[in-house]
Amino acid sequence: MKGSNHTDGQFTLSTLTIQEFESLFHEYYQWLCLQTFKIADDWHASEDIVQEFFTKCWHNRSAIVIKESWKAFALRSVKNAALNYLKKEDVRNKHETAALSAGPEEGVISPDIPADSADEKYLRLLKAIDNMPEQRKKVFLLSLDKTYAETANELNISINTVKMHLKLAYNELRTMLPWLIIFLKLFIKK
Repeated sequence: MKGSNHTDGQFTLSTLTIQEFESLFHEYYQWLCLQTFKIADDWHASEDIVQEFFTKCWHNRSAIVIKESWKAFALRSVKNAALNYLKKEDVRNKHETAALSAGPEEGVISPDIPADSADEKYLRLLKAIDNMPEQRKKVFLLSLDKTYAETANELNISINTVKMHLKLAYNELRTMLPWLIIFLKLFIKK
């Protein structure tokens, strides 16, 4: 793919064959991760951002027109995604800090909450986990007492797939049960 006319000038991603797209992935993946790491300062997040970039490019290839070189397009895209990641992390950290300092009236479980309320929350948690897609549920439950690597090994999947499933699971739980996410993060092993 190096030197190909598809990497310079205007073109639509749909003109690339799967082999050419895979070649772009192999040629630029590490470099894009390094560029993203300079912003995100988190290697795992950088890998996720770059993988998500390539996935979106492939799924939306018929609508993506590159007006400059592929390298410039890819770099601009992952840098923007890394900046968005930082903004989301900042918001998430603020919410976690607020939740940790909140009292029971703001949704944090404490010994003062009646048993019925705690039982109701526990049942909502079980239902939320049970409603997850099967593979996500397996990854989530295994990761409660295993590391990412142990979970990946046991399910015969990659560590990045484990992280993707956990990210999706956290997003679902955060939406459905915002009071719970702080406590789960305390128990999840990296």
